[in-house]
Amino acid sequence: MLTITQVNYIRELHFREGKTYTEIRTMTGMNYRTIKKYVEMDDFNTKKHKAKRPNKSDQLRPIIERWLREDQSRHHKQRHTAKRIYDRLKSEHPDLLEVSDRTVRNLVKEEKEKIFGSENSYLLLNHPGAEAQVDFGTFEGFENGSLKKFHELILSFPKSNAGFAVATRSETREALLEGLISIFRYIGCVPRAIWFDQMSSAALRSRDEKGLIRVTDFVTRFATHYGFNIKFCNPDSGHEKGNVENKVGTIRRNLFVPEPILTDMDRFNKRLLDKCSELNKANHYRFKEPIEKLFEQEKQLMIPFNPIPFDTARYETRRVSKYGLIDFEGCRYSASPKYVGQAVTLKVKANEIVVYSKDMAEEITNHKRLFDKGLESINYIDFIDIIKLRPNALKYSGIYDLLPVSWQDYLHSLEKESYKQAFNILKTILLEEDLDYADRVLKETSKHDALSPEAVAVTYKRLKENRLIYEGSLDFPSDMPTYEIDTTQYDLLIGGRYQ
Repeated sequence: MLTITQVNYIRELHFREGKTYTEIRTMTGMNYRTIKKYVEMDDFNTKKHKAKRPNKSDQLRPIIERWLREDQSRHHKQRHTAKRIYDRLKSEHPDLLEVSDRTVRNLVKEEKEKIFGSENSYLLLNHPGAEAQVDFGTFEGFENGSLKKFHELILSFPKSNAGFAVATRSETREALLEGLISIFRYIGCVPRAIWFDQMSSAALRSRDEKGLIRVTDFVTRFATHYGFNIKFCNPDSGHEKGNVENKVGTIRRNLFVPEPILTDMDRFNKRLLDKCSELNKANHYRFKEPIEKLFEQEKQLMIPFNPIPFDTARYETRRVSKYGLIDFEGCRYSASPKYVGQAVTLKVKANEIVVYSKDMAEEITNHKRLFDKGLESINYIDFIDIIKLRPNALKYSGIYDLLPVSWQDYLHSLEKESYKQAFNILKTILLEEDLDYADRVLKETSKHDALSPEAVAVTYKRLKENRLIYEGSLDFPSDMPTYEIDTTQYDLLIGGRYQ
């Protein structure tokens, strides 16, 4: 089986250099059928996702990176060596240091390459058509009444000066790839090459067996799936992608002032892309023609959008703690208590984390992805069954504080068996409605001086029914014939006493 790099090379020979299958076979020595297979392939998803296991060295990288970045402002003779970093880790972070001195040396070498640059880099010299530049920017917006920080992913086309943006919650690899797909789908095509900066948070690059920096297999597979080439700018060289740098500011000033309100990210991004198209109706600063006209001409040189979906998610394994929680990137997410102590698989998307059983045969639960360390996402409905069996634990669980005061008082007043029944009813309500609706059901029940769990269940079913027939709002026909009532026969039966 060929590596994705070899596959990409075959496709470049055919699509970019116009080589025939026979010529490629002569150049590479590969089988004719193999070449034909990969040239005609249009789906580059991996067939089986392997969950990534956490690495003991991952928690050391941010610390090492911070120390090395601090070295940039120091005299070159007074900077950290690998040995000094190892000694500091052993002294200041002994609880995190679970790797050898040699591993720390390798980590320092890798982080230095990211910060101080690499010889294996590219220089942008011109702006041929069908090439794009990508970058992240930041903006502030309101969500749920609070002012929050968001990110804008910008894809710009220097030749026509067209630009498109989508809002994201982070600058992770998942956000980058999902955002690019949204833009590709919107414009209906894909640039032949995209320029990236270092984007260390998106993990676009890794090292091969020789220690040379290269694009990761996953990102190469993504690029091959959609047919574009990846190019990198030099470190700390924003001028090499000046078009997208300018576009970040232009879109922020024109589309994010004043601060926008985000209630639904997908709907917001659809409107945002439409607004970007409106901005592209302006004249090009040099050619004095509408940008959208120049962009339509540039699109003729691009690659058609591949309609086969590409799975951009990351898969990782985690173990469920005795509290029914999963730790991931400094945040905690709940899982069903029946999985306590077991390994589960996380499907990590840009804005969502889906928890599956280890073999991915069953979806356990899903959460909105968190990005600020120390936060928790708890689906309390998963814990209702276990609290029902341990009623004394209710007041010490997070769900108690979330319950309306009416339900707190109600549960406190019940005996053990009624308590369990009430929790079953509460779970039934929460499966379809929310806590506010549960509060409404209990208050409606209390109006009739009947607060048994059965009475609460009856009230809930009554409120859920179609109440039109009870409220007299149905329209009956107005032309129904009158019906005369004749009781003469009944009077004869009783002796005519009421005549």
